[in-house]
Amino acid sequence: MSLNPLLEELKKLRESSKYAVAQGTYSNLNGFKKYLHLERDVEKKLKNIIIKASESDKGQLLLVCGNVGDGKSHILSHLHDELESIISQFTIHNDATESHNPNESSNITLYKLLKEFKDENIGSSKDKIILAINLGTLSKFIEEYGHEFKTLKDYISATKILDTDLIHDDEFETKSNFHHVNFTDYHMYSLTEHGAISKIISTLLEKIVANNEANTIYKAYLDYKAICQDKVYCPIQYNYEFLFNENNRTIISQLIVKAIITNKEIVSLRTLLNFVHDIIVPIDLSTIKEADYFKTIEKMHGAKYISNLIPNYLFEHPELSSLFEKIESLDPCMSRAAVTDDILLTLINTENPLDIFSKHITKNYLEKIESKLNKSIISKSDLSRFFMRLNYFDNYFKKDYLKDIDFDEYLVWLYHYNNHNKDYIKKIYELVAHAARNWNGDPKTNGKVIINVGKKQTQYRVFKDFEVIPNVNFVKEKKDTHIDKFTQEFSLSFKIDNENDTIKIHVDFSLFKILKMISKGYRPNKKDNNNYVYFVNSVNILINQNNNKAPLYIDEVNIGKAVDYKFSKDTFSGYKFQVI
Repeated sequence: MSLNPLLEELKKLRESSKYAVAQGTYSNLNGFKKYLHLERDVEKKLKNIIIKASESDKGQLLLVCGNVGDGKSHILSHLHDELESIISQFTIHNDATESHNPNESSNITLYKLLKEFKDENIGSSKDKIILAINLGTLSKFIEEYGHEFKTLKDYISATKILDTDLIHDDEFETKSNFHHVNFTDYHMYSLTEHGAISKIISTLLEKIVANNEANTIYKAYLDYKAICQDKVYCPIQYNYEFLFNENNRTIISQLIVKAIITNKEIVSLRTLLNFVHDIIVPIDLSTIKEADYFKTIEKMHGAKYISNLIPNYLFEHPELSSLFEKIESLDPCMSRAAVTDDILLTLINTENPLDIFSKHITKNYLEKIESKLNKSIISKSDLSRFFMRLNYFDNYFKKDYLKDIDFDEYLVWLYHYNNHNKDYIKKIYELVAHAARNWNGDPKTNGKVIINVGKKQTQYRVFKDFEVIPNVNFVKEKKDTHIDKFTQEFSLSFKIDNENDTIKIHVDFSLFKILKMISKGYRPNKKDNNNYVYFVNSVNILINQNNNKAPLYIDEVNIGKAVDYKFSKDTFSGYKFQVI
């Protein structure tokens, strides 16, 4: 038996592991993969379409669309086992992993595969094909061969598969030769009226630490505990046991969801499994020779030791992956509150830091590492960071000051927006309209906006009348308590040019946050103008409409007094300059 069976078993979670990649074109899920498998809503939808398509007597092409690494192959491999007799009727082509003739392009490979779905053949086709394809590849294929696959092209256009701003209707159409499931509509999390929850992430984390006969990782953990009973407490063991706590798993799940939303991070199941491996197994410990392992841990000084524990390690290794990089930006050490400032001040000045930890942090976070904290000299800055992060995990659900109010509000608004709630749709439109009116400064007058006139002015401000008219097509409000298919940002439309045209504005979390700041009096700076150039351009379009007729108002910068001058154009194209 290996000295560290837990480490060996955890390696199965890595992206480089042979266990990580599923082919999709046949069943290759072993016992470990089957144990970790999670039935997602998209799998239920795909399963239903496959069953119905198998009953059709005409050609059926099932497009399983999405992005790289989002689980298409894994789900298809699983369905080979579950729908063995049914799925055997289909030819399955995985565009991402299928071997290609090195002398031909992927488009030519697809062209040959789909020959029975060309316009000239589709009427008599009996082929049944499941095509797992990324949206970019599908777009390129239609662009090159759409003239021969006009029926397929029309289907893609009508269902708007390539439009990632929409939620697609993927119900089975009995009369159609084409069907699709778009993985981009389904997310790692669901929306509720209280925020986001991720059954996928929380269930996966639970499976990895479950005391279950099928969980070979937990079995290896028990073997490892037996080996190191009389040895030093290992960070890998601490990290694995850290995930036994449901609250800890929930907080990690919430951090991943927040990284997805705030940074538009794409997290696949493969990425997620690799991430779990990396937070349990610090990179420094994964390369130690087995014979030297326990001696290395024993000699490890306190600062190095605590840096390898999940509360620290999670926020300090942006080099490991894009997801780690995004989570680094969510480090609780970057948030300030008077409560924690007072505790940190006490911690810095005390001779017994462990007493401060014990006063504010629950015992189970500390009891097995107290000896390391007591024996070692750890800098006050390292202790402060460790305290902030432990406090975050221990008190997140108890203390409001640890919450991100803007983020929580964004999720609630997004939930109601996707449920077509008029009150919240009105709120987001009003938030954007207010920000558009105040982006260049608060005009202090109703119905007007400050406009830029080139060089920054210090003596005068120029105004014009400003009206923002939403272009809203209300649909029936839904009452879904959990929303699984949704857009991750607000998509708003405003009328311009006398209502003959419209402009779309997309509001993601980053923009939402600055709009909220503006509503409280914040004035955007040059950096904001660069970061949100798309929004600024949209605001300028709204401001500049009707420029050939709208009068200008000129105000000497004398705060508190009315607008001073009016410059306008009359019916006969003459100009008038008035003192008001």
